Amino acid sequence: MNKIILYRKDHCPLCEEIESLIDLLELDFSIEREDVNIENDEQLLEKYMLEIPVLVVNGEELDYRNIDYFNLKKRLH
Repeated sequence: MNKIILYRKDHCPLCEEIESLIDLLELDFSIEREDVNIENDEQLLEKYMLEIPVLVVNGEELDYRNIDYFNLKKRLH
């Protein structure tokens, strides 16, 4: 089982795009997914404010610049 944590905030088009990408990957991979709204946690908001969306894929953190279908697919099993 793959574990993906998506750090996001509301009204974020990039976050919605990444959600769709994860939905697509779920067709081929077993994924346990957790969505975390950074606006609900002051420390996360400070850490990720300008860097979202951020994904943690099986323990490896990827910022929005490194998230694409092929980059994610090679990290999944």
